[in-house]
Amino acid sequence: MDVFKKTTRRVILLLLGLCLCQPLFVQAAGETPEALLQQEPVLVKPSIRERLVGKVVVDLIAHFHYEPQMIDPALSSEWFQEYFKTLDANRMMFLESDIDSFRSYETVLWNSRNRVANLDFAFDVYQLYLRRSREWALYSIECLKMPHDFTVDESLPIDAREEPWCKNMDELRDLWRRRVKNALLNEEIIAKKEREKELKQTSDKTPAAGGAEGDQAAAGSAESVDSVLPKEAPDVRLAKNFARNYKRRTELEAIDILELFLSSLTRVYDPHSAYMAPETKENFDINMRLSLQGIGAVLTSQDSYTTVVSIIPGGPADKDGHLKGGDRIIAVAQDGEDPIDVVETPLNKVVSQIRGPKGTTVHLTILPEGSGTPQRLSLVRDEVKLTDQEAQSEIRLLPLSSGREARVLVVYLPSFYADFAAKGAGDDNYKSSTRDISALLAKASQERPLDGMILDLRGNGGGSLEEAIELSGLFLADGPVVQVRNNKGQVEKRMVPDGTAEYGGPLLVLVDKFSASASEIVAAALQDRGRAIVIGDRSTHGKGTVQTIFDLRRVPSISRAQTQIGNSEPGSLKFTMAKFYRVNGSSTQVKGVTPDIFFPSFTDHMETGEGNLPHVLPWDVIEPAGYQRLDSLDALLPALKDAALQRSQADPLFQEYKRDIAFYADLRAVKALPLQREAREAFQAREEEASKMIRKFQAQRKNARKSDDKGAAKDDGEPGKDLILDAALGVMGDLLQALPAGALAAEIAPAPAPALPTAAE
Repeated sequence: MDVFKKTTRRVILLLLGLCLCQPLFVQAAGETPEALLQQEPVLVKPSIRERLVGKVVVDLIAHFHYEPQMIDPALSSEWFQEYFKTLDANRMMFLESDIDSFRSYETVLWNSRNRVANLDFAFDVYQLYLRRSREWALYSIECLKMPHDFTVDESLPIDAREEPWCKNMDELRDLWRRRVKNALLNEEIIAKKEREKELKQTSDKTPAAGGAEGDQAAAGSAESVDSVLPKEAPDVRLAKNFARNYKRRTELEAIDILELFLSSLTRVYDPHSAYMAPETKENFDINMRLSLQGIGAVLTSQDSYTTVVSIIPGGPADKDGHLKGGDRIIAVAQDGEDPIDVVETPLNKVVSQIRGPKGTTVHLTILPEGSGTPQRLSLVRDEVKLTDQEAQSEIRLLPLSSGREARVLVVYLPSFYADFAAKGAGDDNYKSSTRDISALLAKASQERPLDGMILDLRGNGGGSLEEAIELSGLFLADGPVVQVRNNKGQVEKRMVPDGTAEYGGPLLVLVDKFSASASEIVAAALQDRGRAIVIGDRSTHGKGTVQTIFDLRRVPSISRAQTQIGNSEPGSLKFTMAKFYRVNGSSTQVKGVTPDIFFPSFTDHMETGEGNLPHVLPWDVIEPAGYQRLDSLDALLPALKDAALQRSQADPLFQEYKRDIAFYADLRAVKALPLQREAREAFQAREEEASKMIRKFQAQRKNARKSDDKGAAKDDGEPGKDLILDAALGVMGDLLQALPAGALAAEIAPAPAPALPTAAE
């Protein structure tokens, strides 16, 4: 298994088919809200399996985590708080008095003498959660029938995670009322936008002369929009959604409730550790196999929302360009059907709704990252081909003051990949990111030697550690790449394969806030060794930990209990067991890699990056590894920075980009959604403008990657414009003119590039 994949809170899954859990709640006939809500649920109790799994997971995490710690009263209290946050991140179900009523359990969730977890607490809290969910659904349906005045100056917190718990039911019902009012206002504004879009489409498609042809065009346009717009009135559809949300919560099996409780504990140790129930583990395995058919996005469950972690290169979402990391999916609709609310819905069920046959359309309602205003988008499901994730390259020609054009190879690497099965079977032509980049280097050097190279790791969330080490070996002849420290304090220095350096010329590495794990290892190694200049956002992601997955069937006590638990699977524990450190001794955790030259970015104002996660493991340092640093670049860096800054200040497009970022920063400073119609429409207009600004920059990067050697777009006739890549090319031009000919190449004698099969370009 590849344990070096980028992960975020809880378990990351790709959009694949998942089995639905069997319902515990026997509903009355019919799908009306009244039928779904008329019966209170009967919650199942933990069986021998759940009690045994609870005991084993706590023992394992306490003893084998990177920072092992026994469950003392202080840690039990953190576990207590985290469980309530897990169930009610938006502070809309529990009262302050509800939490106080369970205080007697706060410091005793683990009985150290008998070594058992207090599952009665977990299930009793969940029972209260279900009861309050039913109350919320019933009251919200009442609110739908009330008149709502959208001229009143009211608001709703955009992020309720740090809000206090409500003190009484009157306060809680007022929160529920405002949430319903917000939902109705959202529906009204979205419907207005869709109608305006429909009228525009009809107008654009209708010939000026009118006639039968124009009537047919108008009818066709209306039909296409009808498939997106909800067919039911907003109050009817929202009532069904409220009832369905309650019903879904009653459908969790005992093992699913245990997963919520135990993962609350593992997150206290660090945000990447999690207990995975059998179904969750099965879906995690599918993720690791990268067998995709859906929209091509990596999802996680985060604070009651299904949140986009990253977009898979080459997939439908990537090609569409609207969905991005940090966006929250709040409703899903099949083609021709009304949207179904998926807030606080188990991740596997959301995925099962999004996934579908290739060629069909799914309609998503999303809250863009940092936004409180929903947007709707439609994506055609397709298979994500692994070839779309391979390394790609292009040659850029830079005019130098001497009159010569420098040849610079730009290599785009979306992830660190390898076909380990083929490699293990002895296949000499196995697929890997290192071999593909080596082939791209060989091909680019056939005409004449390269003058420079840019390795673009922006958006690269990581992958194989072995590939990161071997890829570094294309640019380093020997020495350490990374240090790995385990939970016993033992440090292993990982070295490049001797004599494998194939390129010794000027090298730049591009990174951004979404460059993580293996990307940070490569960028840090090349920076610390003085081999490359790193350019990009203010810092990379900061994912400097290593996870492993332990199958609980391997535990003797669980094996012996098979006769008692039957064929019931116990699940697995994913936990952090090591940390990465740079060769200079600094951890990549939290701080990531700080580029030598960095530029403003929208990510400066996004809650992305390791440091924004709760209970994150801290940054620290260990002894440096013994290594030699090339100092050829050190004296040149100040001048290169100044020249890059001057160019950006003189570039009108770059100044526009900086103004866009400032606009986005001001918008992110707003912490409450207005519920007054005119104020809300003005706020939404600003959010839509910010979204266009971000997409514009993303689209420019995408076009630039399709461009020819001179940067002219091949497909849509618009010039490909990637501001940060252009800035890096400017730095490369300055570097080539400042360096003595062959200076870096002379310090690292490269081996002759082998003739390898050509990778996809």
